[in-house]
Amino acid sequence: MRKYLGFALGLAMLVTACTGQPSTGPSTGADAADPNGVLTTNTGTEPNTIDPNLASFSTEIEQIMSVYEGLMTLDPKTLKPVPGAAVKDPEVSADGLTWKVTLRDGLKYSDGTPLTAANFVYGFKRTCDIDIDYEFVLSVVKGCDDLNGLDHKKASAAEIKAAWDKIGITANGDKEISFQLTEPAAYFASILYMWVGMPVRESDVTKGADKWTEPNGGTSYVGNGPFILKEWKHNERFVYEPNPNFRLGKPKIAKWTRVMIADGAVAFAAYRNNELDEFAVQAEDLRAINADADLSKQVVDRVAAITNYYGFNVTRAPFNDPNVRLAFAKSFDREAYTKDILGGVGKSANNGFIPPGIPGFDESDTIQKFDTTAAKTLLDKASPEAKAALTSIKFTYSSTARGKTRAEWIQQQWEKNLPGVKIALDPVDPSAFSGLFKGGASGQSPQVFTLGWIADYPDQQNFHTVVWISKDGVSSRRTGFSNSKFDTLVRSADKETDKAKRDAAYLEAGKILSQDAPAAWLNYSASKFLRKPWIKGVVDSSIDSTMGQFRQWEIYITKRT
Repeated sequence: MRKYLGFALGLAMLVTACTGQPSTGPSTGADAADPNGVLTTNTGTEPNTIDPNLASFSTEIEQIMSVYEGLMTLDPKTLKPVPGAAVKDPEVSADGLTWKVTLRDGLKYSDGTPLTAANFVYGFKRTCDIDIDYEFVLSVVKGCDDLNGLDHKKASAAEIKAAWDKIGITANGDKEISFQLTEPAAYFASILYMWVGMPVRESDVTKGADKWTEPNGGTSYVGNGPFILKEWKHNERFVYEPNPNFRLGKPKIAKWTRVMIADGAVAFAAYRNNELDEFAVQAEDLRAINADADLSKQVVDRVAAITNYYGFNVTRAPFNDPNVRLAFAKSFDREAYTKDILGGVGKSANNGFIPPGIPGFDESDTIQKFDTTAAKTLLDKASPEAKAALTSIKFTYSSTARGKTRAEWIQQQWEKNLPGVKIALDPVDPSAFSGLFKGGASGQSPQVFTLGWIADYPDQQNFHTVVWISKDGVSSRRTGFSNSKFDTLVRSADKETDKAKRDAAYLEAGKILSQDAPAAWLNYSASKFLRKPWIKGVVDSSIDSTMGQFRQWEIYITKRT
């Protein structure tokens, strides 16, 4: 997992978690919080949405997790679900099918209006009602899939309402929420922290319609989290101010601006000019950083629960042939990529889809290991149709300068190591690139593309079932992957209460996934950040979508030096 701040801060975190009170920074001295402190970070690109019920990409989730807080949150050190808006851990029935969550007293939205159980019920049910990437994390909730599966263009209003009312999420008074599940789900407490269940207000959605997420100075996109979104200047910046009604008190930052700089070189220059307070380091930046006495002291190392991969659209030749897919997966040098392209940051993905640090990481899975001889043998076994398509493969990527460098690297690897293969590069605007994977059928996905999976919660279910199960999985939809044996194994493991049996089933499924190769595992992310010395109180976790995601209210700024 990631490196964290020192023992003293860790102890302070533990006390905070137990008492439910925010820790406070020093009030005097060099590390005293500046009441006028402002923070500027880079969110990269314009998100497609910041609607909690529509979001799936990190740039989208980053904004949501600053404005909202879920029933549960995660301890950033252990990644264990702990109460957020809930006053205590959920109460679970003996059969595992009923979960009850009780809210804290006195919860409010940022505009001061009361927050009740009905608001959370609406937020969860709305995810069931919208055909989006993340509805399936609530598939285990009674009636959620039924509502989502309705053809809303053909169904009557009465039929839609009846399906909505049958969803197993109910408010018992103002403070208790009940979830009825279709099967036991040990991971469900983690889902209760996610953006899919944020307490979106029905009145805001009804009044604002498609524009309800526009901030309007903080009066329409209203949440219960640590910050208020005051401004969204599209394709330029988000501006946040502290929420005085946050349950743990007003955050200590006067303003947090997130700019949108897609070009890494431009962002690095902005950091060096003190226009950014944090910067995500790439391999090509390391030489300059290591040679600079000040910059080298500002490096923060993180291990991230992320697996990056090359996805294949298995509905289109040549990747409708599993021999071709595995040949491509075995025909590029991951170690060279980690060394030459990433500057040694991260770990080559030689051991399956689940990364180190997450339950289910499998060192014995070497199925996709770099082996050009085996790759050529596999290619020889391909069907005539697949072989004919090898000369016209299009690789689609996000058209940043770094994206271009990395696309050219894999183009050279595949053309060098696989006889007869020709790769055409297809650069796409960064914002448009993410839009290519929003819903839709796999036949609409690019032929070959690069993406990554960031853990939503630390469990095998979140990697195998959520991502790859037939039709419903995030990346199975993007690739068209379907394997009945894989589906059977992961579904049985999802419900299994015996840990040893559960782990064994997931491990077997992971090897099937690597062998069938709907994607070629590239690397397990680790990252380096530059962070200005005047930023204090940050507690990093391996699944942050924004800096200090799970304790944002503790971040503060000292006087800049």
